[in-house]
Amino acid sequence: ENPAMTDWWQGVWDQAREAMLRATRNPDTLMSGQLGEALRQLGETLQNDPQLAATINRFVRRAAVGAASDYGDGIVRLVSDTIRSWDTQTLTTRLENSVGKDLQYIRVNGTVVGGLVGVTIHTAGAWL
Repeated sequence: ENPAMTDWWQGVWDQAREAMLRATRNPDTLMSGQLGEALRQLGETLQNDPQLAATINRFVRRAAVGAASDYGDGIVRLVSDTIRSWDTQTLTTRLENSVGKDLQYIRVNGTVVGGLVGVTIHTAGAWL
C-alpha cells in the first residue's frame, strides 16, 4: 500500500518491459553470446530427442496446472483488484501504451467494419 513501493515496482516493470521489447525487435542481439548459443543447443537437442521434448512438455504442463490450481484465485484477485483500483485515465493510458500504435488501426478498422455491416443490414432490410 506504500505509494513509493508501487512506483518503484512500476519502474522495474517498465524497464523490464522495454528491455524485452528491444530484445524482440532485434533477435540477433538476443541470440548472441553464451545465452544464444545455449538456447540454440537446447533447441537442437529438443528437435533430435523426442523423448526429452515429451518429458519437458509433460513437466511444464503439470507445473502450469499446479500453479493455476494453487495460485489461480490469488492471481485473478490481485489482477482484478489492481485494475479495479485504476481510474479511467490510468486505464486508458495503460491500454494505449500496451497496444501502442495498433490501437488507432483497431479503432479505424472497427469503425469501417461496423459501418459496412450496418449498411449491409440496412440494404438487406430495405430490399426484403
